[in-house]
Amino acid sequence: MLAWILGGYAVLFLLLLGCAGYVAVFVDDPDQRADAYKVLKLLTGIVLGSGGAGGLVGLLLKLHEMGVI
Repeated sequence: MLAWILGGYAVLFLLLLGCAGYVAVFVDDPDQRADAYKVLKLLTGIVLGSGGAGGLVGLLLKLHEMGVI
C-alpha cells in the first residue's frame, strides 16, 4: 500500500514538473513563463532540499535506511 502512495506522489510530481518545464520553455507569454519558472524552482527545492531542509530525497533515503521502504 505504501508503494502505491509513494508511486502516486512520484507520478504527480513528475507531471507537475513536466508541465511547468514545458510552459517555462515553450510559451511566448513572459508572465506565464515567469510563473512557470517559479513553480520549477519550488518543485526542485522540495526535492533537493533548500534552506536547511532535508528534502524529499533525504527523507526517502532515511526511510530506506530504516527499512520502511
